[in-house]
Amino acid sequence: MAHPERIGALIEEIRRLSPAERRRFARQLRINGLLESEEALTDLHPLAVAPALTPGGLGQWLNPASAQPGPAPVQQDDAPVVPYKSAVSGRVVMGAPTGESTNDAPSVMPPLPGQAPEQPIRVIFDGGSKGNPGLGYGSYALEWPGFPRQIVQLRFGDRVTNNEAEYDTLIAALEAIVKRLKESGADTRTARLDIRGDSQLVISQIKGEWKVNKAELQSRRDHARSLLALLGQARLTHHDREKSVEVLGH
Repeated sequence: MAHPERIGALIEEIRRLSPAERRRFARQLRINGLLESEEALTDLHPLAVAPALTPGGLGQWLNPASAQPGPAPVQQDDAPVVPYKSAVSGRVVMGAPTGESTNDAPSVMPPLPGQAPEQPIRVIFDGGSKGNPGLGYGSYALEWPGFPRQIVQLRFGDRVTNNEAEYDTLIAALEAIVKRLKESGADTRTARLDIRGDSQLVISQIKGEWKVNKAELQSRRDHARSLLALLGQARLTHHDREKSVEVLGH
């Protein structure tokens, strides 16, 4: 039988810990089997479930710091659902490989076995097309804690719009993160992402703030949500165009 006074004392001790110490404490509980594993519904059927998430709940999940209490108004999509098919036709990677860490910064702690980095994984993405629609292209910067920044340049097919290229670039970045976490043996749900881009449309649609009017964008929005559902907390932030150019060069 639980003792309320002991539980209350334990809670007070946890409150005295710093945020970093709390995260390490939670990780140790998971590793030692002291936290029950709860399988998320979106992990079972991500493509079917992720589009049905309410904008209020999704917004709180993607950006808990800015979430407001109470449900947000539902934005009804006007587009039919179509399967997403990757549009990447070429890829150029610039920067350090994903092997040995070359960052000796004392503030970056190596992750515990089976865990993602404690610090957020940052992604800066941008996409466009020559002609709109036309030849699509995109780039994303991946800042993995403990490693130098890596920039990946992508090429897409013809007849691609700017918005489609923006989505495809973000999706490629999310797929790369999921793949890298799985290859390292890390639980993808322990990852924290800091995603930034200058596409107000992509960010607002993923958060559920804007509705989707085109089938080509809805399939991309839903696929991006399904990838985010495999990961832990993700914060999506819109920034000025100059920030993308500063990092990515376009």
